[in-house]
Amino acid sequence: MANEQKGSSGTSILSLPTEVLSEVLARVASSSSTDLFRAKLCCKLFYEVSDADNIYQQVSLDKFEIVPWQKNHKVSRFLEKCRESKNPEALYRKGVVDFFTDKHEDSALECVEEAANSGHADAAYALGIIYIFVGGDELKRKGMRLLKKSRILKGRVKLCRDNLLALLRMIWVKNPVFLNPTPICCAMTHERKTSSWPMDADEVEESTCEGYACDEEIGAICAALPYG
Repeated sequence: MANEQKGSSGTSILSLPTEVLSEVLARVASSSSTDLFRAKLCCKLFYEVSDADNIYQQVSLDKFEIVPWQKNHKVSRFLEKCRESKNPEALYRKGVVDFFTDKHEDSALECVEEAANSGHADAAYALGIIYIFVGGDELKRKGMRLLKKSRILKGRVKLCRDNLLALLRMIWVKNPVFLNPTPICCAMTHERKTSSWPMDADEVEESTCEGYACDEEIGAICAALPYG
């Protein structure tokens, strides 16, 4: 009887295939970095499996300061590992902070673009703002499309704007591209609408004064920028 009970006991989580255990820990990490760190302390297997790239890619960064006031080597290395593993939030934070403070502009823009391409809504909004400020006409049009998409996706634009402004209030904006007068997107679209040059389908869609809505977004950002 005792042997039957022993044989019918539940399977230990330690007996799961590594791929399954890695997915379990990735889900834990996406909910709470604290729970992930606790899991790593449970046993050697958890510690080893939790070092996988997919876990760093999905781990939540809610408990980490966006702009830490004190240097912590362990935290810096952890966040670097997150970026190397293509964690969208880590890429977004690094890209926005570096771009607006005028540090490593090219690599900063690549970080924001990569985060946006992975579906990170805040990064897509920030990238739209950056494109409009940096623009040429082509970049401005890309920026306007990104901001339009932010408005369409369940009205997330206000949340994305608030999140970007909250981040920017933690830093000094030093990139000279943001010190110029407000870009006039609306004037650009109207100029193209009344031009004799033919427009493609995207331009026709944008010409219905999407530029005015973009101008409002740019105005809100400019008004709140903490220049250094």
